[in-house]
Amino acid sequence: MPKTPAFASQFEFTPDNRAVVIALIGKLDPEAVEELHPQIQEVYRAGLRRFVFDLTNLEYAGSLGLRLLVGLQNQVKGEGAVAVCNPTDEVRSMLEMTKLMQLLPEHATRAAALAATGS
Repeated sequence: MPKTPAFASQFEFTPDNRAVVIALIGKLDPEAVEELHPQIQEVYRAGLRRFVFDLTNLEYAGSLGLRLLVGLQNQVKGEGAVAVCNPTDEVRSMLEMTKLMQLLPEHATRAAALAATGS
């Protein structure tokens, strides 16, 4: 049987290309951050400033993964936004413990998170 990858991401652009929803799957560990960061920067260079991270299937987010989200929030500040939706209990706990819920408020659905970014 093929081994399931430890991490995967799926980028879904809104029909008007004003925002992107990035579904994170598995574990956002250092290797995953190394894979994901250039992809996000490519989207940023293309002009998008509204990012929603769907955390429905994210099992774990390490400190580098959280730093990636905070860094992106700082990068788009003033011209866009970063929002998260549907974190698992484990990831929610990490966000609460690190006090990042104030910076990256949780939304129940993708639609609510997109609305929060101004999309």
